[in-house]
Amino acid sequence: MPGDEEVKEALSLDFQLMMETYGFRVVWGPEMFLTVALAAVFYMRYKGGTVSGRQMASFFVGLFLLYIALGGPLNLGGHFWFSIHMLQQSVMYLIVPPLLLRGMPEGFFRALSDNPWSRRVILVFGNPIFAMFLFNGAFSFYHIPMIFDAAMSNYALHNALHLLLFFSAFALWWSLFSPAGAIYAMSELKKMGYIFINGILLTPACALIIFAKAPMYETYTAGAHLLCLPFYAIPVEPVSFSSPWLTPLSDQQLGGVIMKIMQEISYGCLLGLVFFQWYRREKDKAEDLPDPLLEPTL
Repeated sequence: MPGDEEVKEALSLDFQLMMETYGFRVVWGPEMFLTVALAAVFYMRYKGGTVSGRQMASFFVGLFLLYIALGGPLNLGGHFWFSIHMLQQSVMYLIVPPLLLRGMPEGFFRALSDNPWSRRVILVFGNPIFAMFLFNGAFSFYHIPMIFDAAMSNYALHNALHLLLFFSAFALWWSLFSPAGAIYAMSELKKMGYIFINGILLTPACALIIFAKAPMYETYTAGAHLLCLPFYAIPVEPVSFSSPWLTPLSDQQLGGVIMKIMQEISYGCLLGLVFFQWYRREKDKAEDLPDPLLEPTL
């Protein structure tokens, strides 16, 4: 097994080769950077005065991670290593949507709940039960080998499936961040149960990938790829990278492990956040109750 220094050196050589082969535009996605920058400007202009510093930080970290996952090297590397692809997927669907939603003002949720058009969409897709099965079902469907290989070589199908996953990820977390008065707002106890159940539903897909006895995806074993980027696609030939010890099977297993670990981190952080919100609320209620020992007697 190679040591840490050998791994770092190989990754450095791989990144240098990637830059030389595909160029700055393909590796760093300036179009995606511009899109994210415009979203940041729009947010600052219309966020209102009810957003805290932590909410702003959450939103901007979410935008940054969205750019790294969709416009940065992760998007390119995901077409050559399944493990990088799964890291990209976990960032895009398990980390970015909660960060962006947490950064939105309460008026955003209430405005969408009150608008007749968006209200109809939320009533269907924001339903916690439906959203839970939609996202986890779409994620599992996308990683069926036949579907996955087709999507990775067809730009239209690739974008359609990722738009479905991105939309369903926001629908999944809608009820978790909806304030009182918005559609499908939940109590803290229901939120904790919702997060726990979601963690179970994604486990079978990860387990099938981790414990497979042979490579499942021809995309990473058969040669030519179609490089799918957010705003354009170009056909490319794979290059020979410096990772001979990472076989297609070990790369696939590593991808499943990465996805499961990232899921546990994301869901664990959200569970902790909701738990402390519930704890503070119950503590405030207890402090507001009158002390019977101090009440005057008649």
